[in-house]
Amino acid sequence: MGRDELFDLCTYIAASAEGLKDEPKDYGPLRLLEVLSRLAELATTEYEDRFLEEIREEVKEKQNLLMTDREAFNRFLRRLVVKFAEEAKRRNARKEEIHGEHC
Repeated sequence: MGRDELFDLCTYIAASAEGLKDEPKDYGPLRLLEVLSRLAELATTEYEDRFLEEIREEVKEKQNLLMTDREAFNRFLRRLVVKFAEEAKRRNARKEEIHGEHC
């Protein structure tokens, strides 16, 4: 992500924050998924993060579920959070192995 793209993302976040006060509550998750997708693209490009690449693809595929099947969209969001929790646990365990740290 170049400087201009980062600025565009920050602009999108600022405009979303302002706009959400008058928009339907369902727009919030969609806007946050857009930010997640853009940041995941950065991580994929800059750091070759396969997990975030897969997340980005899944978000792009399923973000429109809200328009057709709200319950499926909610299930998707719950599974997304679980995936991140599992990945965080895996990455933390790997850090501990590399650095010899124990909690």
